[in-house]
Amino acid sequence: MARLLLVFLFALCSSCMHLDVPPARLEFSSINHEMSSYYDLRFTSDRNLIDLYEDHGRQGQIGTWIHCSLNGDVVFSIEHEIVLEASGIVSGMRLIEGDRRFEMLASINVENHAINDGHKDVRPAELVQILKPQEYIPCKVVITAFPFVAYYSKVMYMPTSRFIAAIENPRVAPARILLKPSDQPRSLLPFSSVCIVRWRYELALGYDQIDRLGLCSDVPYAGLLASFAPNKTKLKIVSGSEQTSAPFAAYTIIRGDGRLEPGIADENGRTHEVGSTEFETLRIQINKELDVVERWTKWTDDFP
Repeated sequence: MARLLLVFLFALCSSCMHLDVPPARLEFSSINHEMSSYYDLRFTSDRNLIDLYEDHGRQGQIGTWIHCSLNGDVVFSIEHEIVLEASGIVSGMRLIEGDRRFEMLASINVENHAINDGHKDVRPAELVQILKPQEYIPCKVVITAFPFVAYYSKVMYMPTSRFIAAIENPRVAPARILLKPSDQPRSLLPFSSVCIVRWRYELALGYDQIDRLGLCSDVPYAGLLASFAPNKTKLKIVSGSEQTSAPFAAYTIIRGDGRLEPGIADENGRTHEVGSTEFETLRIQINKELDVVERWTKWTDDFP
């Protein structure tokens, strides 16, 4: 609705002013999975895009957005809707000292606007398959200000391999949360930090939900933390007679205590790293159509 309102306002403005500033040059820095279908995108710019109009003696800046096209559509006009995109508000900025460049931060959300059932999120496995044929993802910053026409940056090209890596990697660290004293778990340490101990991935919804809370000291090794575990390994997903690897397969590893760790296999069919303080039996579920495969896996620092 907000986007439609902006389009309507700018359509009414037949004599809108132009900001006489060359398009900003952008350069991709990093992308990391935040939660659900949201990702933290960092990039650099030769201009402060959050305060662009104010820096040039103008007022009325409404918002600074970045749009990334995931289906090859490179029309970034505010009057045009990219069907499959990752977009979000540019909300953070810091000056890179001595370089006169600005590092910008945006939380972008992946959406399929062709879906009209109220759920526009794209499942990770589907998104990986969509992105695989592409080498780069074009992105552009769009700034709206009244009564000016929209300001557009130059196109930034994000390496697709970096986006896919962010999709495949599980949560990096447990999220710390604040609870009222009456809701905190009972503990001999009343001021201990509380973390989300376990997440539950809802396949039908396409995003994670909180499954269990606990003390941060009890959080198991997960994500990048698995590399610090005393015992760690990666599993290899194979199909048929177990001679052919299954690249980019969607899976869920079921830990010995019932925790679920979903992910996307890499190009060689390997899962993310699993870590533990002691040996445990793992189960891996490939998808809803296949039965759960249970197998005791020898812990090792190497993997096939």
